[in-house]
Amino acid sequence: MSSHARGFSLAEALVTLAIVSILVTIGLPGFAGMLADVRTQTSRHQLGADFAFARSSAVTRRQSVVVCADDGQQQCARSRDWSNGWIVFVDADRNGQLGAKDTLLRVTHGPRLHRAHATRTMVRFQPDGRAAGTNLSVHLCRNRTQAGSVVVNNLGRVRTVREAVQSHCD
Repeated sequence: MSSHARGFSLAEALVTLAIVSILVTIGLPGFAGMLADVRTQTSRHQLGADFAFARSSAVTRRQSVVVCADDGQQQCARSRDWSNGWIVFVDADRNGQLGAKDTLLRVTHGPRLHRAHATRTMVRFQPDGRAAGTNLSVHLCRNRTQAGSVVVNNLGRVRTVREAVQSHCD
């Protein structure tokens, strides 16, 4: 047995530290981009799931169910900005606003680090599962670039779209 202590020398520790810092510097921007993509995907899926939940609730309850942009007070916003989140409720009096006769089913807060805007302020699912009016598209924007969309067609079908080509988002 040798009487010398075993371990790292200062030079070995500094070389190891330099290599680790280089690898972190190279990998961190890629990780941040991947994390942003995961957040976008989560936001798309959450909105799509809430639309599907609203449609299912309309069919099972045999009543109209509305999903609309939240104005911050758990009421339907008059704008097409869905960044504050959205609410899902049974619209018993069919006036498009959450009132005393209506049942609040779900409140979802806005997507983090994203801006969400839609082609309409709300969608109403009929008791047969159809969506009244024209198609609704909610676009998720990240850094002024469209990062994905959720689309509800007139038959009530919900689909999420991952943008293949990055387009400008206002």
